Amino acid sequence: MAISDSVVANLTTIYLAVIAAIKAYGLAAGRSYSGGFVLLTSTAAVVLILIGTLAWDVSRKATYALSRDHVHEMCRGGICWHGVAFKSSASQVRFRLPQQPPNLRL
Repeated sequence: MAISDSVVANLTTIYLAVIAAIKAYGLAAGRSYSGGFVLLTSTAAVVLILIGTLAWDVSRKATYALSRDHVHEMCRGGICWHGVAFKSSASQVRFRLPQQPPNLRL
């Protein structure tokens, strides 16, 4: 999951946290900010956070696309092999369980 996906998923929480931070700063500084100022400032802050995380994700993907050492990852049956080549013998390991348990007599 990309960072911007997490930001979008928690957008309301981030927005409320920014509003609370502005209000707390106003209280600490002994100032009273109007509702319009708080709304505009918090919206601008959240937009800047979202643009920053989108830029971060795009730059990470571009860096990965331009780099020459891509780490291969192979997943089968919920087990992922990180950094193992697709035709490597380590990725071909199979575990087999007996079909029927042995009869245990006491």
